[in-house]
Amino acid sequence: MKFISAFLLAFLVVGCSSMPGMPGYIEVTKSSFDGSTQLSMEPAFVFRNNDGFSGSDLQMSLLWRSAMNNNDVVLIAQVSGAKSIARGDSLHFNIDGQIESLKSIDELTNIDYEPGVYSAVYIPGQNISSKRYVVSKEFIDKILNASSVKVKLDLSQSFVEGIFTDTTTSSAYGAFKEFVEKAKLSGY
Repeated sequence: MKFISAFLLAFLVVGCSSMPGMPGYIEVTKSSFDGSTQLSMEPAFVFRNNDGFSGSDLQMSLLWRSAMNNNDVVLIAQVSGAKSIARGDSLHFNIDGQIESLKSIDELTNIDYEPGVYSAVYIPGQNISSKRYVVSKEFIDKILNASSVKVKLDLSQSFVEGIFTDTTTSSAYGAFKEFVEKAKLSGY
């Protein structure tokens, strides 16, 4: 009985990332207008500590279109709540001790509202604040192949940070790896 319970729990946790709306879910769409392919990823967690249970103030996702400049990928950083993300170099990566800072292509913070969900219990709605950053495919490969990657997002009066290289379920690291694998099949 313990084995069956453990198997079901593992199936639910691992299988969730392949369901629409779940952290790290990757959708591949083909345009009937121009034949281009788009890969978009649901935001996945950058956990505060390297344990997957420490909570996450920061989420990241990726977007790629075959019609974009050949080497470009859009990285989206987001936080819960209506918060202003700083201007200028606001997203920072500590990659094996080397700091790289990124400037957003958005001047203003995008604030969306995600409505609440009714299931067994009510999960209230919340605001989500985000900015987009254009990065190269080489940058994505660099953060995926590094030993240690920490991320910091500057807000107007504070910051959030976490460990990108955490490999727990629903982590941004695992979702980025899967994104690159699927993108290569689509001409990335």
